[in-house]
Parts: sequence; structure tokens; C-alpha cells
Amino acid sequence: MKDQAHTLRKIFKDGTARTPEVISVTSGKGGVGKTSIVVNMAILLASKGKKVLVLDADLGLANVDVMLGIAPRLTIKHVLDGECSIDDIVLTGPSGIRIIPASSGIQELADLNPSQQISLVNALDHFDGDFDYMIVDTGAGISRNVMYFNAASQRIIVVATAEPTSITDAYALIKVLRKHYGIKRFDLIVNNVTSKSEGDHVAEKLTLVCDRFLGDVALEMLGSIPHDKSIPECIKAQKAFVGVNPNGDAVKRLARIADRLEETSRASTSGNLQFFFRKMLLNQAKGTSHAGYRVHGTY
Repeated sequence: MKDQAHTLRKIFKDGTARTPEVISVTSGKGGVGKTSIVVNMAILLASKGKKVLVLDADLGLANVDVMLGIAPRLTIKHVLDGECSIDDIVLTGPSGIRIIPASSGIQELADLNPSQQISLVNALDHFDGDFDYMIVDTGAGISRNVMYFNAASQRIIVVATAEPTSITDAYALIKVLRKHYGIKRFDLIVNNVTSKSEGDHVAEKLTLVCDRFLGDVALEMLGSIPHDKSIPECIKAQKAFVGVNPNGDAVKRLARIADRLEETSRASTSGNLQFFFRKMLLNQAKGTSHAGYRVHGTY
């Protein structure tokens, strides 16, 4: 109770210190390259002098550390269990990005209970003011944890591909976040496209279906990333593709997306970690349910 009271007092106070813009990167379907985009975009931002913290929020199926070939001794599970502090688990990746690793194969972390949510809030509060961006790599789908982190972030980037199932699942994710959490503004990255026109076509289809069935949702196209045969090889080698093929089209497109993120930054007093924490707790208190929604279903 003491920890909870301390957290509530701190997050609801007014503050003017510079704090990170909190961005979640999410997808309705797995296997669309979401984590690869998170890692490589973080590296690009860091190479421009930005301080970036990556939170692996796929808590039961960690991917960020695996993608970079990093083997953490301690993970967020140890923090939530009270075995160590957040400082003990933070890793340093390429270009100095900082990473909070999740745990693999820990089923109970797939759905945080209220006590664990408060513990996570307390732990993340440690970094307020230390970074320009906190990028949250969520799990895929519409599980409670995915909703929890997306609804708390100031900016939500949805990653999709041209596959019909990916488009359908991206819409399902947007629908749940709009209907149950009141979120109306989303960014979109279309990955692994054969051409820019294919990426634009996916964006157009998603925009049309959102306009038709949701009405007031704004979907901003950040850009598309072309298919690059070297990317799967980089993933197998556990290396960031921005460092392996810096002059490739995929890197150039992602760099433009990173530039656009900076140009359209939504950082404000409502975009800092205090706001992130406040929304996490409010969403927890509301106990909003989205039971009954299917990822593969009708509009």
C-alpha cells in the first residue's frame, strides 16, 4: 500500500521536466516485422543523438534481446518479483540504446495482475527525464497486456503488411482500441512491401474501412518499408539491419520514418511518463473488458 500511495502521489503531481515521448509499436498479427522495426528505428534515432529506451512489453515472449543476440541474466520478471531493481536489468544495445528485457516462456506475465502493474509503474518511474523516447514493443493481437500498453502510450504505431490477414487484424486492433479505450488517432507503417504503391494501397484500404465502420478514427501513414532479402539474414544472425546494410532501400525508408516521427512529435505535458503511468492506472481501474472480440472476424 505504501508503494502504491507513493506512486499515485508522484504521477498526479504537476511537473515541467523534460520527459520521453512514449510510443507503442503494435500489430494485430504476429510475424509482420514489428520488433525489427522497433529495434532498428531506435538505433536510427540514437544515431542522431536521441536518448532512446526500448521496453520489451511482450512480457511472456521476449524478442528484443533475442533479435540483438543479447542474453540478459535478469529480466522484468525479477523486478516484478522484487528480486532486483530496474537498474539491474537494463541492457545497452547498438548506438547506446537502452533496453528493458522481458521474459520468454513465463506464462503468468502474459496477463499482469494489478499488483504487478503497480510494480511496473514504480520501476519505470525511475527513468522519467532520462530519455527522449521510450519505445514500447507490444505483443501482437488484442490481449489485455497489448491493450494495456497501447492505451497508456501517447502515440500508437500499427505495423501491417499487404497480407489480407494482417490488414484484417490491424483493423481489429484499431477497432478495440477505439471502441473500448476511446483512442482515435493512429500511425501506420506498412512493412515488407514490393513497391511504394503497394504500401499506399494497404493504407488506403485500412483508412476506408476505418472511415466506414469507425467514422472518427484518424490513420496517419508514416511510410512503408520495402522487402529486403538481407533482413531475414540479419535476424538469423541476430544483428540490426541498419548496421549491416546502411545504404539499402529499407534502411533509407525507415530513416525517413524516424525523421517523420521527430517532425511530428507529440511530446507535451500529456505525453510524458507521468501521463503514461496515469493512463496505465486509470485503465487498470476501469477494468475495461474486450471479451468476445475476435481477431479474425467481421467488421
